[in-house]
Formats: sequence, structure tokens, C-alpha cells
Amino acid sequence: MQHKSSVRFKVEDGDAGTVSVVFSTLNVVDSDQDVTLPGAFESGAKTRISAFGHESWLGALPVGKGSIREVRDEAIFDGQFFMDTTQGRDTFATIKAMGDMQEWSYGYDAVEYKFGEHGDQRVRFLEKVKVHEVSPVLIGAGVNTRTLVAKGHSLGDIREFKAHGSAVLAVLAEFEERAGQVRERRLAEEKSAMSDEYGSLIAEMKTATDRLYGLTIAEPDPGPDAYAEALRYYKSYATSRGWI
Repeated sequence: MQHKSSVRFKVEDGDAGTVSVVFSTLNVVDSDQDVTLPGAFESGAKTRISAFGHESWLGALPVGKGSIREVRDEAIFDGQFFMDTTQGRDTFATIKAMGDMQEWSYGYDAVEYKFGEHGDQRVRFLEKVKVHEVSPVLIGAGVNTRTLVAKGHSLGDIREFKAHGSAVLAVLAEFEERAGQVRERRLAEEKSAMSDEYGSLIAEMKTATDRLYGLTIAEPDPGPDAYAEALRYYKSYATSRGWI
């Protein structure tokens, strides 16, 4: 088992003890002379939050759990601390207070890798890794790792609200770019701009964003029937325009 480190995290909810951690930056040489390639981490893979400094390998109880995802050139761990335990609460309170000074590491096995050149350096390319745990540490080895969100108890904290919104917008922009590529490919193949399956997914996303925008309007929620009607109208309109 090996360790890697990183430095960025975000507390999603101070009451619930949830965090998001950038624990690896892809396609760059880290201090171990490794380059982690896109797809090395299994999307949705479950893993643990170790006690501080990987102490769970020595018998300390884990302090949380979560899952892994890749977004562009970063690997992100979304975790939940065990807030009904003393260890979980204390660790969460510490990493929250540390803010952007907090660094993270992860314990892993290199499942698939190869050696080669990256620029003028001899490196190991990590093609597939098995992450066993993510751990807060004093000093990490990763590149540009950091905290994403560290929300406190106030639901109205505008800075954290904007940070969360910015993260969502970044993911949406990535999805929009991908959808544009799908559209171009389908048109080049003389097909409709979007298949029914793709179009339905995008229509569902529009319904969700419309519902989100509705929160800014001081009117009662129109209810599920109105949303269903809006979705039918949008699908009909999109079909008439050749979007789906």
C-alpha cells in the first residue's frame, strides 16, 4: 500500500460533517515522480476517511466514508464524517478550522502502471489505482490539491453558497461541451441533433434548473403537475426544432 497527498477540500455542511476533497491532480508529475492518468480512479468507488495521518492503518478507527469521482483534470473525494463519534467530530472540527492550510493524502495500490518519459523526466504513469482510504495529514505530496468547500452552520453564508454554485456551474459547463460534441458528431452522421435518450436527459436537466430558478420567485410551488406539463411542452418544442 502506498500514500499520495493533496491539499484542497471543502466542507459542504458544517452540521452534517460533509466534505469534498481534491485529492489528486491528473496529468502532472507529483513529488513521487508519478503521473496519474485520467480514468485511473474508478468513478463512484467507495472508500474510507482514515484517522489523521493514516492512523487507521495502525488500528485507529476510521472517522468517515465517501466516494470518488473525476472532474476534468482532478480526482475528487466526497466524504461524510461520522459526527456521532468523538473521533469523527474532532477530526472534522480540526480540518474545518484549518481551512486552506489542511492537506490530504490517500492510501492506494497501483493496480496498473507503466514507466516512460514525461517532458525530460522519467516517470511512472499510474493507469489504474485502488484507493483504500483518504486521510487528513500535515504535509502532502500532491500537486495543486486543495479544499473545495468548508461550509459552517449558517445556511446563508454567501461565500460558501457562491463557491458551491461555482462548482456546479463548472460541471455544467463541462457537460455542455460534451453535449455539443455529441451534437456535432450526430449531425456529421446525418442524424438528428440529439437522440431521444440524450434529449430526455437534457430536458430533465432543464426542468431541474427551471425548478431551481423558481426558488428566486416569491410564488408558491406550482406542484409536480405543472412541472410535468412544462417538460412535455419543452420536449414537444425541442422535437419541432430538431433538437431531439
